[in-house]
Amino acid sequence: MWTILGCFCLTASAQDLSTYGRRTKKTTNPRQTRPVQPVKVEEKKQIESILFNLGTHTEFYDSIQINTSGGTRKFDAKAPTIGAGLSMPVRYGWRFLPELNWVLPRFIDDSKIIKNLFMFRADFGYDPLDWLRLRVGTSIMWANQHGRGGKAEINNGNSTSTFYYPEENRSSLNNTFDLGLETKFDEWAVRLQTYTYAIFKEERRQVSYTLFISYYWDQ
Repeated sequence: MWTILGCFCLTASAQDLSTYGRRTKKTTNPRQTRPVQPVKVEEKKQIESILFNLGTHTEFYDSIQINTSGGTRKFDAKAPTIGAGLSMPVRYGWRFLPELNWVLPRFIDDSKIIKNLFMFRADFGYDPLDWLRLRVGTSIMWANQHGRGGKAEINNGNSTSTFYYPEENRSSLNNTFDLGLETKFDEWAVRLQTYTYAIFKEERRQVSYTLFISYYWDQ
């Protein structure tokens, strides 16, 4: 009998030790592996907006004689201009603003000269206010003239002078220093853009300007 009781106690003790070991094994490593959540990094857009321009261009402000009385042109409503460009964010709140504008063909002096002007432009823009953008940049101006020949008598003050129209196709390239002031209203903007020719040569310096209405198509 004592032998049976002893065996029973040994068996119970072995079971208790086995259970304790299993419990201890579970509690000694309480950590559970959790899946690592990927961190979403927001990528900066390379192209912020595509813009479309519509306006009018005044070439060589106050320098071109427009009548026999010696009057000069200060605003030209007969030079419609269209264009398109990009707005690309760079550092410290600045934007890179390349664009191409085209002053549509104009018929000058009773259609004796047909003139085209293409502007290959690039500005850097900064917004000091939400509704205001300042621009500084440069342009390559490609002017093309097609002449049909002939001459005209124009009053140059006390007398008249004879001017001859070309009979050939001519092109010229000029580099300009540009400044712009733009006011924004949601996706719309109104801009005054100036172009200074021969900025370092006072005797040849000329200023042209364009008035634009632009639409910014956000990407």
